[in-house]
Amino acid sequence: MRVLKPKRKSLFLNGALILSAMLIAASCVTKPAAPSPEEAEMAVMAKERQSLDNWSAGNAIGYAVNAADDITYLDDIGASTRLDGKEECDKYLTSLAGMISPHNYEMVDPKVQVYGNVAILTFHYQPSDSTGQPGMPWKATTVYNFRDGDWYMVHANWSLVKNQ
Repeated sequence: MRVLKPKRKSLFLNGALILSAMLIAASCVTKPAAPSPEEAEMAVMAKERQSLDNWSAGNAIGYAVNAADDITYLDDIGASTRLDGKEECDKYLTSLAGMISPHNYEMVDPKVQVYGNVAILTFHYQPSDSTGQPGMPWKATTVYNFRDGDWYMVHANWSLVKNQ
């Protein structure tokens, strides 16, 4: 009885054909393209305003509504050491419940810089009470990352304006 051995060339060619088909199929999968700089600027400003509207309504935890799971966060209130991750950020913001009075605010001189799927927003935050009396001004930097078809806050840094 004769034992038939598979031909090595045939196996190699079949493997190469399968690999080629897999690579072609993978290249056909479309990833959401990063929006244009103008679209990115509008989306990032809307996301930041949503966060700030929550904050100014006295809803501190609502500030993180657009935070990514891997956010980093710093501020001059109580997060002088970097907070890593949404869980730490949420815990910190929850600790501020009832400490943030509802107020009005103005984003002064906002600037969005877009670099592909990353957008950096810088601005001054000018709060005021219901009578129009100004509060302590802040300067802020927020970094957003475009992933899975949406913009997420991946870093925020807030500090009080010290020299007025």
